[in-house]
Amino acid sequence: MFWSLAVTVFLVILTLVASAQTSIFQVVPTPNEYEFNNALHASSASSPNDIWAVGNTTIHFDGKRWKAFAAPGATDEDNYLSGVLTFSPTLAWAGGGGDDKGQIIDQWNGKKWERLQGLPPFPPAWQPFVMTLSGTGANDVWVTGSINPDENYQLFFEHWNGAVWETNNYLPGAITWLFGASQDATNDAWAVGLQLVEDAYDFPLAVNYNGNDWIVADLPFPQGAQNAQLQGVLALAPNNVWAVGWQNPGVPNYYTNLTLIYHFDGHSWTIVPSPGAPGTSLYGIVKNSANDMYAFGISADPSGYGFDSLVLHGDGNEWTIIPSPNPNNNNNPDDINNELLTGVVPSPGNVWIFGEQFDSPHGVCTDQCTLALHTTSGD
Repeated sequence: MFWSLAVTVFLVILTLVASAQTSIFQVVPTPNEYEFNNALHASSASSPNDIWAVGNTTIHFDGKRWKAFAAPGATDEDNYLSGVLTFSPTLAWAGGGGDDKGQIIDQWNGKKWERLQGLPPFPPAWQPFVMTLSGTGANDVWVTGSINPDENYQLFFEHWNGAVWETNNYLPGAITWLFGASQDATNDAWAVGLQLVEDAYDFPLAVNYNGNDWIVADLPFPQGAQNAQLQGVLALAPNNVWAVGWQNPGVPNYYTNLTLIYHFDGHSWTIVPSPGAPGTSLYGIVKNSANDMYAFGISADPSGYGFDSLVLHGDGNEWTIIPSPNPNNNNNPDDINNELLTGVVPSPGNVWIFGEQFDSPHGVCTDQCTLALHTTSGD
């Protein structure tokens, strides 16, 4: 009882301190296709005038305004896009899953999204689900995801070399999922997520492509934690990779999670101290430079209902919480829900972070509506 009261008081103080400061981020109006389920899970940009954010809906920024575009696979809570790569205003890819027609990869041709054909086949019962897309260009694209043979989720990797799809690579073992990917070279790509151990515990997972194979990395487990996951990764160089997620001392719970940040120096992964009271989780990370990064996610609202947005700033050595907007458009403090899930930096100092909010004054959405934060501050 005392611990719960102390946590609540701490969160209230933290919120008051943050609200007394001015956030460098501003909420930007974004459209909503549906009344429900418009969350944004992945984003990519080829320039400041060509930005895509995808999830349960698909929206595009042309430098002046955001516009929604229908995309196969982005229709409801069970059918959504979880990865996107933008190469030019006339070429982008997005991937996801959820239907019974196999993996979903959509292609943007400058006018509309269409389902990509000719993908490597899977047995019908395997239920492939694309989780991430990463690449260095239109001729070097990695698709990662999960397959479900015999109710035992495993990882799959597909590569597009500009002409043909290369043979599927499978990574068998414990039940595994991937949630984030990043690539800094043709022979250095990372994807992160979780592996389920003994049907009870979540262990953080990181896999690396070294130019020949995908290999599971050796990660230290957070001291005092019982469960942990990685949700986002940022590969700056072969000797400078960051990964973010959450840890929990017991059964995973949004209101008792703690932030988790790892760093790879080219030889080994280490856990880096990160701020955040109980009830904080990180879902993504972006950079202006190696000394100017942002990690983001959620913080349990002091009211005990819903979540506030959470943004951390990293200077390459330390991470600190900075103020972030929390729109509450229905003016009901018991219905606050602002989650930051993905981000992109199309040019230095030009940072976008996306996710979902409870409701929105833009369009017809009343639950799980698009949310976009933007700043032009930074190095």
